[in-house]
Amino acid sequence: RGPPSSWAVFAMSDDGSDTSHTLDLVGEDGDFADWTEENEEARLTRCLFSSQTHASPAAALSHAASTFGFDLRVLYKQHGMEFYQVMQCLNYARWCTKEHVGDPPAAAAAAAAGIASGAHRDEKFLAPALTDDPLLFDWEDFVGMGIDNETVEDDQAAEAKARKMAEQGDELADNAQLAATLAVLRAENEALKMRVLEMSARLGESLTVDDAPTNVGASLGFVGDAVFGKEAPKTYPKPKRGSAPAKRNGDAPTSQSLIDDNYFGSYGYFDIHRTMLDDVARTAAYRVALEENPSCVHGKKVLDIGCGTGILSMFAARGGASEVVGIDGAADIAAVARANVKHNGFDGTIKIVQGKVEELLAQAGGVANDAGGTSTEEDTDPNASNQLQPHSFDVLVSEWMGYALLFESMFDTVILARDALLKPGGAVLPDIATIHIAGFGRNATSLPFWDDVYGFEMPTVQSKLTSDEYLKTAVVAPVKGAHCVTSSREIKRLDLSTVSVNDLDFTCGTVTLVARSDGIRGDEHDKQVTAGAGEGATGLTQRSTIVDEDAAGPVMVHGVVLWFDTLFSERFSSEKPGVLSTSPHARGTHWAQTMLHFPEPIALWTGTDEDCVSSEKDAIGSVANPASSIKVRVGMAKCLEKERARALDISLEYTVVGADGAEGSKKVRIYRV
Repeated sequence: RGPPSSWAVFAMSDDGSDTSHTLDLVGEDGDFADWTEENEEARLTRCLFSSQTHASPAAALSHAASTFGFDLRVLYKQHGMEFYQVMQCLNYARWCTKEHVGDPPAAAAAAAAGIASGAHRDEKFLAPALTDDPLLFDWEDFVGMGIDNETVEDDQAAEAKARKMAEQGDELADNAQLAATLAVLRAENEALKMRVLEMSARLGESLTVDDAPTNVGASLGFVGDAVFGKEAPKTYPKPKRGSAPAKRNGDAPTSQSLIDDNYFGSYGYFDIHRTMLDDVARTAAYRVALEENPSCVHGKKVLDIGCGTGILSMFAARGGASEVVGIDGAADIAAVARANVKHNGFDGTIKIVQGKVEELLAQAGGVANDAGGTSTEEDTDPNASNQLQPHSFDVLVSEWMGYALLFESMFDTVILARDALLKPGGAVLPDIATIHIAGFGRNATSLPFWDDVYGFEMPTVQSKLTSDEYLKTAVVAPVKGAHCVTSSREIKRLDLSTVSVNDLDFTCGTVTLVARSDGIRGDEHDKQVTAGAGEGATGLTQRSTIVDEDAAGPVMVHGVVLWFDTLFSERFSSEKPGVLSTSPHARGTHWAQTMLHFPEPIALWTGTDEDCVSSEKDAIGSVANPASSIKVRVGMAKCLEKERARALDISLEYTVVGADGAEGSKKVRIYRV
């Protein structure tokens, strides 16, 4: 049941219908049986411990069990292995074979001993030890894992129906049988690609389009938590500032507590609060929303999630709120907030509650405590039950946004509080969030700095900065609007009054980026990006020489930049609506922007398609054959690794489009935030 030599790439289109990009499943004569026979050779599998070749992965695994005593079925059950642990087990066994060349029994013994001690769980054993190793794609049936029973039953029913139609001589039997077979392959194809994608995401590897299903971000969020292809189970969200992370099966309480303590501890330092308060775009937007919209705030009961120093709570009180409750999970900073409130004369209006939102709600009887552990007076305010009555607040305000909007996922906790504590129709501030994208040029990177460092070139540093290892991670840095080389597009809009936790894992629709049309290329000379903002650059090195004639050619797109806006819309802020923007074209904020670098820059034509001078023999997107546009699609999903419990994974699909409409190959990459 191994994968065919050319996968059919089934994708779910934006309107929900199935589309297929390739369907290379039958032989020249259209005989599916012939296809199966022809591809049997592609499953020849090398023995785990010797140079012997077997007819199939199952045969190779059976040989390892009978000849060397290395039985994957026993190991799978004995150690309660999950999918990735089996992959690590197989790669570790092949690694042991390399360590004991010419001595298969010793290699098998070393592998068994190492697996027993957990040596195979090193992250490096997620990488294939043998290129295109069939064992990594077809071990599940051997150990009895396979696909879920419901899928098997559905596929068996489809196949039985096809056989019955054939027996009755129905003229559509052939088509029905093929459809049934394709249904089986589709499920296996998508499940396999999703697992490969997730593993590659953990390794930070670049993927080609055939490696990844279309709905990269949304699917990635559910792998490991739900049967593939089924709705993810409804769980309480992973908490952020002001809450505890949701406990995962198998996690030790101590590790969960450590993650929790580290998170809240990071907000116990005043430097981070000064940075946030000193962000005028951020703080002023909230002040206006709370103080200059009396119809929303005056005489109302306000809830502030993640109150920090208490600044938003005091804005609300100064805006005329009748009662304000601020919640923060960091004990030290909650004590500071109480002191600030009292010092400024608002202690009669504002109450600060310290604790994790999930535990506070459990204590108040609002929701079940899904955060793990039981609430204690050390962790939560004993008077919380009096302060947090279900559906008793008119307004919920929170500054929850992270890098690329969703890093840290604090909004999961805001949603929990919103659904448990806000009155029906109550106001959420801000109430709309949008995510935007544009292409950035070389000036947005740090590469120009190293062109000329006091007269010296440092290309080795530039090579390191453009290596795949470096590009695995999204770069959070300020990007100037003048360094954006394409148009910008909105890729996601969230209604924060109604959005659910599951909606926060998503894949956006495809958008098209083209060169700017406002007279700015985005790659103009800017001494501010050179060493010492120009004072440390001599302009005499070869790499720093400015070539004027390049100004008429294509711009080089080095990657895409993401940012977000949050809106205090007229829905709740009718007197003075506002926007907190983190755009490169707006006032800088402490969120900066999130940069996703391409492995290779893309040449983008800046004029009309008719004026584009290109060479068809060169790849689209090269300087000789510049692209006229770039199609991009972004997905976001919470990271499933417990070591990165509050992290974000971003998927990026992009395709270059030539002046004649021809498209290059689609590329898919995963970035860690």
